Amino acid sequence: MFEELKGMIRAFVICNAVVLAGCAVLILTGLVSLQWQLFTGLLVGNAAALLNFYHLGVKAGNIMRRKDASHARRYASFSFFARYLGAFAVFGLLIHFNVISVYTAVIPLFYPRIHYTVKAIKNKEV
Repeated sequence: MFEELKGMIRAFVICNAVVLAGCAVLILTGLVSLQWQLFTGLLVGNAAALLNFYHLGVKAGNIMRRKDASHARRYASFSFFARYLGAFAVFGLLIHFNVISVYTAVIPLFYPRIHYTVKAIKNKEV
């Protein structure tokens, strides 16, 4: 799992550069004002994406060690539900108290999917 995280670092840096460039264009054109919430949203979104990926890897290992398939299925469902409920609560509070920008916080959650899609296309697995 840590090897996968190391492999994603480059994708995260590239995706963050694209998002920051997009924010700069929107700020320069006057469509969005420069706010600190844009940057805290990006930081929180990146942290959430990395923690979510790490948590998913840990739970996947735990699921694979279960001997009973129905128990493993329930454990996976509960883990999935708890992970998204926790993320919803944290993001909801941060948005409610105007600590983060919704857009820059949500975009990094797609970085792992972008990484694996580009990797599959590069390896001609698609």
